[in-house]
Amino acid sequence: MTTRTDVRQSAHAYLGQPRDAVRETFERAFFSAELGRLLAEAPGGRVLDLGCADGLVRELGGARVDEYVGIDLHPPDTETEGEFFAHDLGEGLGPVGDESFDLYFASFGVASHLAPEQLERLCRDIAAHARPGSLVALEALGLFSLEWPSLWETPPGSRRTLPYRLAAETRVHPWAPSELEGIFADAGIASLRALDRSVQAGPKVGGGDYWPGLPPVRASLNDLLSGTAASVEALAAPLPPLPAHPAARVHHALVARRQELVGSERDLSPQALARAIWALDPSTGGGFGHGLLAVGRVE
Repeated sequence: MTTRTDVRQSAHAYLGQPRDAVRETFERAFFSAELGRLLAEAPGGRVLDLGCADGLVRELGGARVDEYVGIDLHPPDTETEGEFFAHDLGEGLGPVGDESFDLYFASFGVASHLAPEQLERLCRDIAAHARPGSLVALEALGLFSLEWPSLWETPPGSRRTLPYRLAAETRVHPWAPSELEGIFADAGIASLRALDRSVQAGPKVGGGDYWPGLPPVRASLNDLLSGTAASVEALAAPLPPLPAHPAARVHHALVARRQELVGSERDLSPQALARAIWALDPSTGGGFGHGLLAVGRVE
C-alpha cells in the first residue's frame, strides 16, 4: 500500500529533472550493484530512502527490500510500492516513526544539497534513530570532480557552495571523503568505504559552467548510446590546463586511457564503445567522481 503526507516545501529545482541515457544505462546500474552489496551487508531489508525522488531505490532493491520508506520534498505521484513522506531533509531526519531501519540510503548526490550544518544534523539524527549495526550510505558530490577544479583547494563552508542547475537553480556543496568520514565519526557512524561514481562523465563536464575547455564527455556518451558516433572525437580530446593538484594526475591518466581506447577500438558499435569507455572509470573512493558514496555502520 502507498501512503503519502502533504508536501510541506516547494523546491522546483527538484521537479522534472532530465533523465539522460548515461543516467538510465550506467548510473542506474551503478546504484543497482551498490544497493545489492549494501543489502547483503545490512542486518535486514528495512530501507529508508533519503531524497527518494521517484522511488528508484525501491525498484532496484526488488524482493531484497522487506520494507521501504521514502522521504522527499516531492514524493512520487505514481503508485510506487512503499510509504512516502514529504519532508525537507535540511530540517533533519523527519517523521519516519520510531522503528529503526537496516539501511539509510541517499543517492544522486543528495548529501551535497544540504548545507554542512544540515548534513551534520542529519547524520546525528540517523545515528540516534538507527540501531547498532545499521548501515548508512549517503552520496555527495565529489570535491575533486573534473567538473569544478576551482574548488579543489577550497575549505568547507560558504566559499565551496556553488549554484547548480537541475530543473531550476539550486545550491550544492561538494565533499572530500575524509570530510564525510569526519562527519560520520562525530555522529557515531564508523566509516567502511567510499566509492566514486561518474568520474569521466559528470553532467557538468564540458558545459563550461565551472571550468572552461573540458570535452563534452557525457554528451558524447549519450550520442553513442543512441547509436551515433558523430561526436566521438570529443572522447579523444585532451584536457585543458588544470590546477597543480593530485586530482589533476588522476584525471589526466584517465583521459590518456580513454584516448588509447578510442583510437584502437574503431570497429566497435557505438553502444559497445560507450560501454567500454564507461568501464574505464576507476574503482576509487577519493572524491574524483561526480558522485561520492560514503558508507558507514552505526556503532
